[in-house]
Amino acid sequence: MSILSGPQGTPERVWSLVSLIAAHDGQIDKVEASEWLNPGFIRDKQKIADKDAFGQVLGAATSIGAVQAEGKLLILNSTCPTADMSAFADWCHNQLCALSSDQKDAVILETYAWMAARSLDLRETRWFSVAPSKEFADAAARALPDDKDDDGERRINTSKLAAWRRWLRFFGLMDELPLSVAKPYPCATPRLAKEIATSALPRDTEIPAEAFLSSLRAPMPYLDGGRMFTEAMRRGEIMAGSRLLSPILSSALRDLHDAGTIELGVLGDLAANVSMTGDSLHRVSDFHAVSIRSAVQ
Repeated sequence: MSILSGPQGTPERVWSLVSLIAAHDGQIDKVEASEWLNPGFIRDKQKIADKDAFGQVLGAATSIGAVQAEGKLLILNSTCPTADMSAFADWCHNQLCALSSDQKDAVILETYAWMAARSLDLRETRWFSVAPSKEFADAAARALPDDKDDDGERRINTSKLAAWRRWLRFFGLMDELPLSVAKPYPCATPRLAKEIATSALPRDTEIPAEAFLSSLRAPMPYLDGGRMFTEAMRRGEIMAGSRLLSPILSSALRDLHDAGTIELGVLGDLAANVSMTGDSLHRVSDFHAVSIRSAVQ
């Protein structure tokens, strides 16, 4: 089973299970947990409950490593944060970033890496919103590594897309317009803001563009220069210079520049400049350095 196996295994429900186990000192009987999270209802004097719903939540929780099932007990991973959902989202994100390509749940971020690589190839992200779900899923499945996959869980398909988007929104890698019927769109701004805020990079001083971008490759391996992104570029035979950024990363940097979180240093046509793609109307198209504002927490 994988995180994307069941539609009921949403991030919010997994967090509810984690909070429940934490409230019971780190372990709880599986039946009791099911009754707490999936109490059901009474119809014609009979209790009705969707047994699959709890199983899907538990499957997602165990797949991501937050919970371990030992016989009748569910035991919380001692490293899993329980103070707030934001910290839990960060922990889950880091769990997935650490996965190797042969592990089933690597498909979540590897698909995002493919999407970022393809956006660089096309120089835009509009295709993501207009492509039919089957076309998108089939293209992503063909682009993923051809590792052994006996049960099909490492493949992306149309039935997994909704769950895939939901987890990406949870990580701060996707967003949707308010009151919009359009599909969610790739947006790494919230995730990038978090990674910058928790980094050890100096504040209020210019950091060379390459040094700044290099610092993001481990915590965000699915974006430009990261191992997942690089592998997606290789598999897709996509050629682009290392100083040309994907629209997804470009957009996130521009958003944080406009918000005052960072300042992109612009000094004309320098050899050290990094070029951005995507928004051709934005006043910043190239930068040689990045300054992180000290107010960032």
